[in-house]
Amino acid sequence: MQATTIKLDSALHPAIRRMKPRDQTLAAFVRELVSSEEKRRTLEAAAETCGALLASNKDEAAWLAAWEAG
Repeated sequence: MQATTIKLDSALHPAIRRMKPRDQTLAAFVRELVSSEEKRRTLEAAAETCGALLASNKDEAAWLAAWEAG
């Protein structure tokens, strides 16, 4: 893994230190935040794709509604 230094705004650094768990390093906490945001964006894109599929395919939407009603 390539090491990279990211500089934080001086006002942001104390806020991040207050947010992170005591037993976690600052770097690990920031990695976790970035990973979590990346996952959130991926899931959001997948939800939008699914919504577009259902909006354009009424048979699929009806099947899914029936399946959910169970």
